[in-house]
Order: sequence, then structure tokens, then C-alpha cells
Amino acid sequence: MGQTGTKRPYPRQLFEQLSKTECASFIEALHYTTEANTTAEVKDALVQFQNLFPFTRVISGLARLTSSGKFDGFTNVVNVSYPDEWIKLYWQNGYFEVDPVLQTALNKIGTQHWGTTYREATSPKQQEFMLAAKEFGLGDGITTGSADPACRVATFCSFASADSVDAARYVPLVEYFGHYVHLALLRTAPAKAQSMDRCVKQLTLRELTILNWVKNGKTNWEIAQIMGVTERTIRFHVESIFSKLDVTSRSQAVAIAIEHGLPNVV
Repeated sequence: MGQTGTKRPYPRQLFEQLSKTECASFIEALHYTTEANTTAEVKDALVQFQNLFPFTRVISGLARLTSSGKFDGFTNVVNVSYPDEWIKLYWQNGYFEVDPVLQTALNKIGTQHWGTTYREATSPKQQEFMLAAKEFGLGDGITTGSADPACRVATFCSFASADSVDAARYVPLVEYFGHYVHLALLRTAPAKAQSMDRCVKQLTLRELTILNWVKNGKTNWEIAQIMGVTERTIRFHVESIFSKLDVTSRSQAVAIAIEHGLPNVV
């Protein structure tokens, strides 16, 4: 599935279509991506790529895979320019379960143009997701991904715009660049990003969501307001989290969960 073990031919035609200035900037972005040893350096390289081409929103990161290759949650997310409110909404509403681009990326590793993928998304929940994304300036885009089955992780990198994207021009560029982003994401991932300890693995998606809000300093009442449930319901879930992690305080729960691989999504 991944391409990390194969040699790729030099894409001469890819660079011939670029102006001299674009080519120099593209090579610079590639250089800093291959040299990146921290998440911050990966982010800086993505900013350079975003500024070079007509993309206004960029995000990348790691997703965990089960032994059968299915999506098992996010591990680390490098947010360059996606709206924070959209990321929170994505996590809160469980959009990862219906996002046609993410689902396609995990099932068919490669590069995809959102416009093409969206045409095949017909369920009401998918339509709701696409309308919501458009309101946040995510009308069209290109997502590229790769996988490392041995480590049970997949990477993704999305470049989006409020307007239509010239897929014929930009898909090959994103695909080529995305290969090096994949390697950089694996290289700079937290030490325990490739797996979750059993105690954290036991948490449900809702409990992970609540724990992420706790990590961000929200009270039970505030989390209840955000998620549209009662404070009593949140207390119930927090108690369940404490039990599964074998802790007695919110700070302990956050510390242990982060140490053991809590997805950093919000």
C-alpha cells in the first residue's frame, strides 16, 4: 500500500510545467520537508507549499489502522490553516465516519480530487458533511495519503480551497509532494504515536472526544453545552474514563492518555 520501499522515476514533466519561480519554491518546500525532524518543521514546509499554489486550507497527520487496515482513530494532526472550529465540529460530530475523502483515502491509498469523490457521495449524512465543509471554505481540494502497514498507520495530507481546484494541474504536484510529507510525518511522529496502550484503546469515541475537551481545559458543564447533552451524562462518561485509565483526577487522566497515545485532534 505504501510507496516508501519503491524507487520512483524522476518526474521531469511535473517540473517542466512550472515557472522558474514556482520550480525554485517547490524544490525549496521539498528540501525542508525531507529535512524536517519536528512537527513544527513539517508545518513550515506545508506552509511554503500552500503559499506557492492556490490553496487556502492545509492539514495533514497520522491515522491509526487496525490489523485489517481499517480506520482506528487519529494519532497526530498537523493543522496548518484549517479553522479550529471546523476541526472541533469534525471531531464532535463524528464526521470521520462519513467523510468520503477520508474513507476513500484509507481504503484506496493514493491521491484524490474531492470533486470526483464527492460525486459518488450520496447519503444524507455525507451531504450534510459536504455542506458544512463548504461553509468553512472547504469547497474543493486534493488529498493524498500513504500507509505503513507494518506500523499500522496511514498518513494524509489535504490541500483545500473555497473555489474549484484545477485537478489536472495540481493532483500530480500534490501526489509527488505528499510522498515526502508521508515520510516526514512518520519520522516526526511522537514516540508512542504508532499504537495505543490497552487502557486508552478501551475508550469509546465519545469518551475520547470528552477527554480531548478535558485536555483543553473545559469543565463538565462546558463539555455538556458543546456536545448538547446533560452535565450528568458528561459526569457519567468522565467516571468511566477514570475507571478505564485507573486514575482519580482529570489531570491524571489527561497525562496518562497523552503518554499512551491519545489522538491529538482538537
